[in-house]
Amino acid sequence: MPLHRLHAEQKKFDRTFLSSLNFDESGVEINRLTLVFHKLCDNNSNQLSREHFRDFLSTIFDLNDETIVERLFILIGQGEKTLSLKQFLSAINLLLYASIDEQIKLIFRVYDVSADGNLQREELFTFLRKDLPIMNEKEDADLILHEFITLIFKKFDKDHDGVISFDDYHRTCQENSTLMQCFGQVLPRVFRKHVVKSMLNGNLSIISKREKYFK
Repeated sequence: MPLHRLHAEQKKFDRTFLSSLNFDESGVEINRLTLVFHKLCDNNSNQLSREHFRDFLSTIFDLNDETIVERLFILIGQGEKTLSLKQFLSAINLLLYASIDEQIKLIFRVYDVSADGNLQREELFTFLRKDLPIMNEKEDADLILHEFITLIFKKFDKDHDGVISFDDYHRTCQENSTLMQCFGQVLPRVFRKHVVKSMLNGNLSIISKREKYFK
């Protein structure tokens, strides 16, 4: 991205970071996202709070799973309580432009709560339990969910060692990309990505609360 098209604040970023971003070469997207970031920050703090980040992802990307959004915040912020502009741009870049391999890596890291490189049954239970429909009193929801997870493991656990390693997950998603987010929506749907890109480039006006970020 040509540096002369960026604002002074963005020119402080090193070239390695800038080259890692996939925003348009005109600089329109990154400039507008910088303005959005400052609108989201409290009292000119230049730091984005967890609450405002969560609201932004819900409003703009329709990502509403609190557990997953919290995991995204932790991973992007590297454990800090707020996000910097650089971290915010990295997050939006991933949500909009990540390659298939980058998507698989990010989603796996979100699911891997223990950060041990493997998905355990207990981790998957945490993600799936809250989405289980309310059932008849005679039905054991937890038992049904455990049976479902067993079926999922048969699909993903390629080496049959009782856990889903990143290699297991990567291979399965390459074979069937529809399984990539089967434990919860981490990335926005394709249509929503197109909408956000259009708003960033000023090509689409939507009469809703989303407009407050892009005016």
